Amino acid sequence: MENEKKKSNKKKWIIIAIVIVLFIAIASAGSSEPTVETPTDEAGVSESVNETNDSKEAETTAAATDKIEVGSTVTNSEVKIIYKSCNTDFKKYSQYADIKSGHKIVQAVFDFENISETDISLNGFDCYADGVKCESFYYVDDYSDPVLTSISAGRKLTDATVYYEVPTDAELIELEYEADFWSGDKYIFIIK
Repeated sequence: MENEKKKSNKKKWIIIAIVIVLFIAIASAGSSEPTVETPTDEAGVSESVNETNDSKEAETTAAATDKIEVGSTVTNSEVKIIYKSCNTDFKKYSQYADIKSGHKIVQAVFDFENISETDISLNGFDCYADGVKCESFYYVDDYSDPVLTSISAGRKLTDATVYYEVPTDAELIELEYEADFWSGDKYIFIIK
């Protein structure tokens, strides 16, 4: 009987230890605040750019759902993402591409750097034009979609490019990138 009590006590402490370890792991994973570096002019005011800007950069802490402009860098505990450029009217696609009437192609270019100590897998992008989900566009020679790509610790993926077919009259075009699978946090990159 005493042996059974000891075994029961031992199991109880093992379960408590597992719960504590899981709690600590979840707490530490959720505590990393992403930062956004935005290009600024000499007065420190944020400016909109279409290509990577070598000007001074101000680093601010931002929620994953903050809207991110071209030329910005986003960093969280695993990855550093540089939003290099976008083209709101991309034309260098295959002559055989079947583009819907009243639509155009947009392009966005990113660099990813794995700053963690383990391999990471990049999650998907989704494009929305005025809140409506748009289709990916694949009819280009330099298609290099980063979705489902793995990057080893300390390595980079440069010039990762995504293309989407959007309505020509769209007023707001945004790319959502899933920053954290577990929390569902997303970065929102502005195309227009």
